[in-house]
Amino acid sequence: MTTTAHFSEILSREAADTMEKLAFVFAVVGDERIGFDDGSAVAVKVRFAGPFGGVLLMLVSSGILQELAANMLGVDEDKAIEDSQRHDALKETLNVICGNLLPAIAGRQAVFNIDAPEMVIPAVEPDEDHWGTPTAVARLGLDQGSCDLFLYVAGDLPENLPGNAGQ
Repeated sequence: MTTTAHFSEILSREAADTMEKLAFVFAVVGDERIGFDDGSAVAVKVRFAGPFGGVLLMLVSSGILQELAANMLGVDEDKAIEDSQRHDALKETLNVICGNLLPAIAGRQAVFNIDAPEMVIPAVEPDEDHWGTPTAVARLGLDQGSCDLFLYVAGDLPENLPGNAGQ
């Protein structure tokens, strides 16, 4: 399955909107990788099943974790926040992105089961040999780095999805 620009647009829109509304982190949608600062990215994934199944993978610059967690916890960004809280904030962000993305693709009536998000260690960009070809890719520029999301769907997407209407 090849990456589709249409589903990448949906993923980009939902991810940027979620980052801004949930975590108060401004995100700029781009086509190219802005780059991870000195390779210190962190990654998280979430699996889902329903009318179609797959994985949503998110890589972010580690420099954004403090701001993300502070904003979500409602504390001052200078306050010490434990790594576990930073990771929990990142996992919840991905969970909400996935929860917004799936209905945007499959329609509001579709029912999905979303697993608990998991940290991916080590955080390396997915290669096609291990992950396959993503159905959609979103690249976001953040104030403190980058955020890349990769949607992998097991098999083919059903053709009658509401998200296909724009194609």
